[in-house]
Amino acid sequence: MAEHRKELEKNTKPILDTLRSYQDLPPDKALAALAIEDKRRQYAAAEKYLEEVLQSAFTTTE
Repeated sequence: MAEHRKELEKNTKPILDTLRSYQDLPPDKALAALAIEDKRRQYAAAEKYLEEVLQSAFTTTE
């Protein structure tokens, strides 16, 4: 029985991990789309900031 339980846990762990990644999304599809778009904007802003910091670092070292 314990062996069967371990096998079930092994098979369901990837599914549970995937489902956990969706837990912070709102239940409404429109709200989820807004949350995803907000994250995309945050990533774009962070990427732009990183580019500016790197560019600044390159210009100060020259």
